Amino acid sequence: MRYQRISFPALDGIRALCFLVIFFFHGFYTERPELRDDPLRKFVKVDLFGNGNLGVNVFFVLSGFLITFLLLEEKAIRGRIDVPRFWLRRILRIWPLYYACVLFGFGLFPLFKSAMGQVAHEGAQLPYYLFFASNFDLLLNGLPDASSLAVLWSIAVEEQFYLFWPILLALLPERSYPWLFAFVILMSLVFRWSEPDVDRNEVHTLSCIGDMAMGALGALLVRSERGLLWIRTRTRPQVLLLYFAFGLVFLLRHELVDANGPLRVIERSLVAALAMGIIIHQTHGVKRRSDLGRWPVLNYLGRISYGLYCLHMIGILVAIQILARSGLDTRLWHVMLLQPVLALTLTVILAALSHRFLERPFLKLKVPLYTRTGPPRP
Repeated sequence: MRYQRISFPALDGIRALCFLVIFFFHGFYTERPELRDDPLRKFVKVDLFGNGNLGVNVFFVLSGFLITFLLLEEKAIRGRIDVPRFWLRRILRIWPLYYACVLFGFGLFPLFKSAMGQVAHEGAQLPYYLFFASNFDLLLNGLPDASSLAVLWSIAVEEQFYLFWPILLALLPERSYPWLFAFVILMSLVFRWSEPDVDRNEVHTLSCIGDMAMGALGALLVRSERGLLWIRTRTRPQVLLLYFAFGLVFLLRHELVDANGPLRVIERSLVAALAMGIIIHQTHGVKRRSDLGRWPVLNYLGRISYGLYCLHMIGILVAIQILARSGLDTRLWHVMLLQPVLALTLTVILAALSHRFLERPFLKLKVPLYTRTGPPRP
C-alpha cells in the first residue's frame, strides 16, 4: 500500500496573504501629525488595510479546516484519534517560538527600551502568557507595553482550541460532527449577541471559536463525495463572486457593520464563511490562475508565516527606531515606502532564522500523518 504525506500547498499562499494584510495593518506608523493626517497615508492605512486584522480571522478558519481534516483523516486511517500524539505535534510546532517571544517581551524588551532612554512600564501579566490565556489578559489589562506580546493573543486562542477539539472529535461519533460544528458556531453567535463590547468580540475565545468551527465544516464538506462534487462544479462567475464578496467585506467591513447594528453579530461568521469558501476552492476546487500554490514567493512566506506573524512587530519597531535615528522619518515617503520595506525585510530575516535554527529542530521530531489514498485531491 502506497502512503503519501498530506499536504495543501495552496494554504501556504493563503497564510502569506493573511500575514501581509496583518503586517500592513500594523505598519505605516508615525507620530508626526502632518504625516499621520496626510490623505495618502489615510487612504493606505485606513481605507486599504484598516481591516487587515481580518487576516487573523482567516488564520482561525484555516486552522479549523486543516486540524479537523487531519484529525478526520487519522480517524479514517487508524480507526481512532491519538489525542496525546496530536498535542505533542502542536507542542513541537507552537511552543518553541511562542515562549521565545514571551521571553523577549517580558525579559529583553524592557532592557532594550531602557537602553534607548525610555521607561518600561509593562502592564501585561506573565501567568496569562505562560498558560496561553493572553487574550484574556488583553481584555483585563489592555495592550501590553511590548507590542510583540500583543500579537500572541491569537496563538493563545488557537492553543485553547487545540486542547479540547481533538477530544471532542475522538469521543463523538462522526454522524454528530455537523451538529457539533453548528452548535459551536451558534454558541459564538449567541456570545456576540449578548456582548456589546467590540474588543471582547474580537479576542474572546467564545467569539473566535466560531471561525474554527466554520473551517471544520469546510473540512467535513471536502471529505464528502457529494460535497467535493458540489465544490468542483461551481462555475467561474460563482467563484469570482466569492472572491469579490470577501474583498468587499475586507474593504467595507466597518462601514457595513456600523450602519447595521444586527450585522455586528453575524459579520464575523460571514467573514469566516467566505474565508472557508476560498480555502476549499483553493484546496479542492478547479483552479487556473487563482491557484495560490503556484507562487514560489508566497509558498515560502507561507512556510515561515508562523515566525512572520509572531516576529513582525519586532521588525516594525526596529525599523521605526533605525529610521528615526537616521533622520529618515520626516517625510511621507519615509513612512509609506522606507518603513514597510525595511520592516518587512527585517521580519523575513528574523522569521527565516527562527524557522531554520529554532523551529526546524523541533519540527523534525514530528511524525507526519500519511494517507493511504494519496495526497488531497487538487
